[in-house]
Amino acid sequence: MKFLESIISFLLGVFWALLIISAFFTFEMFYPFGLLNAIVMTILSSSFWLLIIIFLEIANVQFEKLKEAKKQTKILESIQNRLNG
Repeated sequence: MKFLESIISFLLGVFWALLIISAFFTFEMFYPFGLLNAIVMTILSSSFWLLIIIFLEIANVQFEKLKEAKKQTKILESIQNRLNG
């Protein structure tokens, strides 16, 4: 599970970099057609990368919740063992 968390963190960094690069190039490409057009197209093209980043963040949060649940289970089991024995 640690390996998968490392991959998710790496992919988050890659996708943030791709978001910034694609936003810059999209803005530069559409700027000759007007500032408003450039801003709108930049937002539309960035939304794809933001959606992927959000899904990876959700996966990251779920892994954190799983780790926390395992810790709590271990603590509750130790409390139960002390009460029973």
